[in-house]
Amino acid sequence: MNKPALPLPLDPFALDLEKISLIEASAGTGKTYTITTLFVQLVAMGYKVESILVVTFTEAAAAELKLRIRKRLVHCLMVLSGQERDEYAADDLTDFLQKQNDADQIRRLLRLAVTCFDQAAIMTIHSFCFSVLRENAFESNAHFDIELMADNRIFVDQVVRDFFSGRINHLDPLFLSFLDQNNITPDTFAKGLVQAASRPEIRVVPEPLAFQKDQFQEICDDYKDTVKSAAKILNGELEDIRSLIQNHAGIDKRSYNKKNLSNWLGACQKKFEKSPGTDLLFDMTEKGDALYKFTRTRLAEKTKAGHTPPIHIFFDFCEHVLELSRSMAANLIALQYLFLDDYAAALAAMKQGQGACFFDDLINDLATALDGPSGPALKTAVRKRFHACLIDEFQDTDPGQYKIFSILFTDPGTAFFMIGDPKQAIYGFRGGDIFTYMTAANACDQSFTLTKNYRSAPAMVRAVNTIFSSKKNPFGFELIPFLPVGTPETALDRLVCNKMPVPPATFLVVDTQGLPSNKNGVINKSDAQDLILDILAKDMLSILKNSDICLLDKDAPGDNGGETPVTPGDMAVLVRTNVQAEAVQKALIKRGIPCFLSKTGSVFDSIQAQELYDILCAVDRPGDMGLIKAALVSSVYQADEAFLRRMNTDDILAGTWQDRFAGYRRIWEEKGFIPMITALLYQEDAQPCPCAHMDERGLTNVFHLKELLAQAAMNLGKETPSKIALLIEWFRKQLFEQTRQATADELRLESDARAVAIVTIHKSKGLEYPIVFLPFLWHARTVKDTNAPVLFHDPEDNHALVLDLGSEDRERAMQLNRNEVAAEDMRLLYVALTRASVGVRIFWGNFAGIEGSALGRLLQPGGSGKDLPLFADLEQLCEASDKSIEAIILKPDTLPEGIFDAQTVQDNDFIPKTMTRKVAPAWRISSYSALAAGHTYDPVQDGQKERQEPDPDIFLTDAAPAPAVEIVPLSTFPKGPGAGDFFHKVFEEIDFCDPAAIEPSVVSNLERFGFAMPKAVPDICDAVRGVLSAPLDTGQGRCFSLDQITPAHRLVEMEFNITLDRFNPPALGKLFETVEKDEKIAGYSTRISSMQVSGFKGFLKGFIDLVVCHENQWYILDYKSNYLGPCFSDYNPAALTAAMISHDYILQYYLYLAALDRYLRLRLKDYNYTDHFGGVFYLFIRGMAGDKNTGIYFHRPGNEVIKQLRTILS
Repeated sequence: MNKPALPLPLDPFALDLEKISLIEASAGTGKTYTITTLFVQLVAMGYKVESILVVTFTEAAAAELKLRIRKRLVHCLMVLSGQERDEYAADDLTDFLQKQNDADQIRRLLRLAVTCFDQAAIMTIHSFCFSVLRENAFESNAHFDIELMADNRIFVDQVVRDFFSGRINHLDPLFLSFLDQNNITPDTFAKGLVQAASRPEIRVVPEPLAFQKDQFQEICDDYKDTVKSAAKILNGELEDIRSLIQNHAGIDKRSYNKKNLSNWLGACQKKFEKSPGTDLLFDMTEKGDALYKFTRTRLAEKTKAGHTPPIHIFFDFCEHVLELSRSMAANLIALQYLFLDDYAAALAAMKQGQGACFFDDLINDLATALDGPSGPALKTAVRKRFHACLIDEFQDTDPGQYKIFSILFTDPGTAFFMIGDPKQAIYGFRGGDIFTYMTAANACDQSFTLTKNYRSAPAMVRAVNTIFSSKKNPFGFELIPFLPVGTPETALDRLVCNKMPVPPATFLVVDTQGLPSNKNGVINKSDAQDLILDILAKDMLSILKNSDICLLDKDAPGDNGGETPVTPGDMAVLVRTNVQAEAVQKALIKRGIPCFLSKTGSVFDSIQAQELYDILCAVDRPGDMGLIKAALVSSVYQADEAFLRRMNTDDILAGTWQDRFAGYRRIWEEKGFIPMITALLYQEDAQPCPCAHMDERGLTNVFHLKELLAQAAMNLGKETPSKIALLIEWFRKQLFEQTRQATADELRLESDARAVAIVTIHKSKGLEYPIVFLPFLWHARTVKDTNAPVLFHDPEDNHALVLDLGSEDRERAMQLNRNEVAAEDMRLLYVALTRASVGVRIFWGNFAGIEGSALGRLLQPGGSGKDLPLFADLEQLCEASDKSIEAIILKPDTLPEGIFDAQTVQDNDFIPKTMTRKVAPAWRISSYSALAAGHTYDPVQDGQKERQEPDPDIFLTDAAPAPAVEIVPLSTFPKGPGAGDFFHKVFEEIDFCDPAAIEPSVVSNLERFGFAMPKAVPDICDAVRGVLSAPLDTGQGRCFSLDQITPAHRLVEMEFNITLDRFNPPALGKLFETVEKDEKIAGYSTRISSMQVSGFKGFLKGFIDLVVCHENQWYILDYKSNYLGPCFSDYNPAALTAAMISHDYILQYYLYLAALDRYLRLRLKDYNYTDHFGGVFYLFIRGMAGDKNTGIYFHRPGNEVIKQLRTILS
């Protein structure tokens, strides 16, 4: 590339707008402001807003540009209309427009532009391509009815795996071992290949090789035979081989000395003997297996000139192994070419089958269309619509994108502006190509640069100028010069200490004397990182505690001359990786410094996503105690080890949690996902309480996930059990990047108003922070020499993009790739340093690899093994900086300890109001469980006592063991709340009159509730049929069975809410003592009177398992899965009554009775309790059978009872 003249300072009012212009906008020089200026000028020239194309690279940037451009149009219109005021003051642009001869016409054009601004074409590159292809489908040969997808990885991964399974996995096991030896997996195999297959401009080397399967198999067979022959020769002639080399006059005795020779021969023998009879694979490289040392090639390299290398048949075999290894490597390249041939067709077929199109396809398709036969017609169609074009962030353009714009907008007389900063081209991993920028710089008509930084303080700008001017051509390319920038005359240095300005750029040079170092006298990277993290937190703490260090702010309140102490919200820490960011966060939290991670990524990758998935699985299968425990140990609940141990031994505590999760499941089915997840997250009476101890990041993630799941649930429709399973499966797929759908799943930021921002350098681009900390600029990025394909730009081919799969020139390719990485690291350094508006603190020291870092190459390319020379080099930089840079030697043990006290930070922005209204604590929504719990036990206090007593679900009788025929069918069915949920669900789902409906429901619900017992299905089905056919005798001449009840005559899970004046246990006790005449529950009055619950107002909420109507009589039925014993006799009337009393089921059905009574009074016109209510049946289903009169509890309270109950619960 020819070196163009340096860009000229931009004067937007002397600019020829209708030319191809390149504008370099260094950090902070007003790039967006310049774009708005150019846009307004084009409008003033007569361009309509819809004819001016403005292209950027993200939706957020497009939205920002729309806002800023419209605001500038309005501003100019208001000034030119004589409506100047504070927010619409005159500026250079309005002065320029007012001086034009046709100012009135310009005003009319501006008004029209504002009116029609909703038609403005300000969009992303992909939106532009999509609109052109769709609007010009005939010329572009575009397809209709396609689904645009942002991420193609799931398709690409499938193509790669299909290729492996179809082309590679069936090859000889020796070759598969070769792939494993070289770390070739589907992912590493496709690295670079997919990019080459997707971008036609990439040239692949070496020349294509044809893969011949038969020849390949011959190579593998030959390899095995040769290895076996070599092993045989070595075993038989070991000493001859040793003697031959030791006594050879020309061999390099430093390499082939007696010790090395013995070790190498021994290693060969050991490997030959390691797996006799199997196929051995050797790493035939210099650093690989010892067998390489005995190849003719290596021996020739180590033989002195004038001597013949040693000769032996063993060396011939070793050489042949080397040759065959290279043949396998060549066949790997042939397979890579085969993949390139297969990839495009396979991906196209997959996309066509799915009706999918990816963002990259839009660019490729439009570039291909413009370059094809219909290109001229398509170009004409586009140019009829767009007469001018401005490209934002042009430094991130790739060759395909530039090809589109160069075809469309490079004709003479076209207004085409490319605005960007090559020094900030840091998105090479996304396809951004700095060489494309340089190509455009050569091709443009005129190039300009913005010369003033409006973001940073003058001294901060001088510091950056000094650092990058310390070396000629710091960015590695003559086409990307560093041009120092200035600042406006009114700009002020804002960092002061004791009211005096201080150098904004500070190098904190760590004194490493006396610290552990490696053999080269430098600190290892891992040790250096731990040291820097501690120093970073302490340094930040010292600044926050020093009230003399302030920021100047003319708008700050108070009488202190506009000085405000530095707060955490004024600080940011910039790092390279998310791992470094998390390490910084831990270090700051340790010192009590508020901070937040400002990182991108998917919320589905967060730990909270996996935890919430576990919680939803527990809700879906509440009978699985393992899932519930997994949910409880999550960060949502944070149950500790002691709590889990207690759950293992306390059945009541475990049952309480199973009941709770079963309740969530019921809410989910009946009301939907949002009410369920809301109930779960706001269950304040739960111990442990959900979300009670989560940090801000965790809470943000949980509620973000809640929104995404709610939206997915809405998309699935009505939340039936099958839809619940679909939602959980959808959630599971989102946890894996390969199967993730495109959703609004980007991590939301935590609050940053009063906290230190921890940001990656890539993420920080375009942002600014008052004070920036750079703890890891000394950390060099290394490029490992692997067998993976190498991507580089070839300077001998006009910097064309080349993918080297393993050519003879691979070492050159690797070096060029390293150079490009080093150049991008320098650009990352520029981005990092220019984020600071007031000050920057750089941590430096005698650390391993410092000379390879971007800053190290600028300041100390030779590195240093001592701290003092390192410091001396920095002092020279300080002297050249005009007091904008300082260097301080920092002794780690002298830094202050302590914890930051956030209360010391002045905060006048928010003063919470004090709540004075009293909320009555007695008002609540309660249930039968809450009422009964007040009497029965406290899970925490009484758990130990309960463990010493018999299981309350088991009623022990004195009867002798029953004969085998009397064993109940469900004697072995698991106990606990999960069993109850299972049977409730079965009876809820089935049609009592349809025996065929039983088995499908049993099978599906066994799986749902986590019971892996398929062999028990027949017995369970028999038990269910026994319950349905059992006679329900009221003792009053009425008898029926459930299999007589049609769906039209049953209410399932009838929900009720009863308004309570005040729940009064003594009044209920008196009712049982004086009014209730049933002898079997006569003693219940004492028990209910002793309930230890305070009175409350509110609502009583509950669900009745089943209400049926038979012969105009209404009945309450409740299913109980309590295990009272293995025999039918264990479910006799006395046993049932005891269970009813001990579990307060009597109280339960009296509450049900009150609810049903109220319901019938409202629904039946001639309702009369005596005539219409038949009674209460509690069905202990384990003890029921069609021909047995066991397991059935019946009671019909008298008329006077219902009258008194109405009064008590009114």
